[in-house]
Amino acid sequence: MNDAHRAEIQEEFGRAAEPFARRTAGRFDALDVVAFSQVRPGASVMEVGAGTGNFLSLFRELAGSLLGVDLTHEMLRVAGEVHEGLDLVVGDGYALPFASGSVDLVTSAQTFHHLHRPVPVLMEMRRVAAPTGRILVVDQVASERYEEAALTTDLETVRDPTHAASRPPSAMRIMLGAAGLRIIDERIVEDQQRFSRWMWRDEFPQERIDAVRAFVEQHGDRTGMGFEREGEDFVFVRRRMMLLAERV
Repeated sequence: MNDAHRAEIQEEFGRAAEPFARRTAGRFDALDVVAFSQVRPGASVMEVGAGTGNFLSLFRELAGSLLGVDLTHEMLRVAGEVHEGLDLVVGDGYALPFASGSVDLVTSAQTFHHLHRPVPVLMEMRRVAAPTGRILVVDQVASERYEEAALTTDLETVRDPTHAASRPPSAMRIMLGAAGLRIIDERIVEDQQRFSRWMWRDEFPQERIDAVRAFVEQHGDRTGMGFEREGEDFVFVRRRMMLLAERV
């Protein structure tokens, strides 16, 4: 990650840390990620891009230790206030501050769409994972149609300038393979969301909300996200992919 993009991420998420935590509270609760991860009681779990801790905290009752790494100090400060029992470190996924083979489950949720070069981060996750450990990646995915995925990237970048790419499931699989990982389970989960919640006024400046609304009105029907007007709001479909992998 270059210095400009790193600084952009720190500025965007530092600015929005507290409203982000409120808007995203519970967004992973229905995914059943703990069972999907096959994590064993007492295992060490680390999340790359831990943000405000909503994902990592799901493992609290089972894990022996919970380690969170994120670029943005403000996000981790909020995580520490909202969730107990997290060991939080400011760090970069391209150079994780942990020993090789030291973590039972290395995870990342809703982070890879912010990365222009995802494979080196996956390789770092693989390095840190124990020889018998697992890697769990959860991220939003786009349509397999190139034009729809490209428009989704454009839309997401208007919404959040730190967005790097909206990738289809096939690209996610290729990424993990390129990092020396073998996928042992995968799942795609769809849910319906509202524009007014996605572009929450407490979190986003009004001019950005207006720009995203204008984009949806002009191009939303060609993103593959199923935008439909509902009064003054829009509803649409969000797809997330869960990938559980091990070393090849």
